[in-house]
Amino acid sequence: MKPRRPSRVILAVALAAAVVFAATRGRTGSAAAAPDASGLDTADVTRVEITGDSSSLKLTTAADMPYRAVAAGRRSGWFSRWYSSWFFEDCPSSTDMRIAGSTLLVDVRPSAWSSHVWSSPSWFGLSDCVNDIRINLPKEGTVAITQDALQARLSGDYAAITLAARAADVALDGHATAIDLRGAAMRAHIAFDVIRRDETIAIAVQSLAADLSFGKAAPISYTVAAKAALVDSALPNTPGAKPSVTIEADYVHATIR
Repeated sequence: MKPRRPSRVILAVALAAAVVFAATRGRTGSAAAAPDASGLDTADVTRVEITGDSSSLKLTTAADMPYRAVAAGRRSGWFSRWYSSWFFEDCPSSTDMRIAGSTLLVDVRPSAWSSHVWSSPSWFGLSDCVNDIRINLPKEGTVAITQDALQARLSGDYAAITLAARAADVALDGHATAIDLRGAAMRAHIAFDVIRRDETIAIAVQSLAADLSFGKAAPISYTVAAKAALVDSALPNTPGAKPSVTIEADYVHATIR
């Protein structure tokens, strides 16, 4: 009987262990880079511009929390927990943040781990390094995001939010006077906690799944231009009313409440 050959997966895991062990020999540390506790002071920031590589974003306008901007790296994916149990290699953030006047500039760069060991962005996509951005800024600020792909969670009160991405998962719980979303594929959850009757929402996305919530008493106006659309609205369309919603897409599945 011929001896069984080890599978390719086992060989790949063994090779990965050998390479990472050699790279991390003699080191100690956590599997995810700890956030920089200091970050940047955003007390005087009125505008945030985020560009660059993919990231996970959380923006707030909480007056009872420190006004700070912090960037960190963390592992994600089903392989990350196994990886973290065995190795000590960091997952550092390569995000560059600086303040110019009253504008916070955030440039999200590919993780340093990507070029440290592997030539591809992650090892077979099993344990990716995710750029985590956490920003708390004063109310009525402006947020402009241009990235390839992102997950963004915003809560609080904003003057304007503009976002452009090929793929995005976006959620807003709070208020924004102007919202402009553009991209190829997007999932959007927008829930207003107050209506001031000056809100405009413009969405131009090829494939869109949207959940919009304004409250039962809010008169709204909306238009949808699409090749194929399924719109479920519990609110009547009142021409000229605000909030106003304009959706342009190839394929739309939208719920309005």
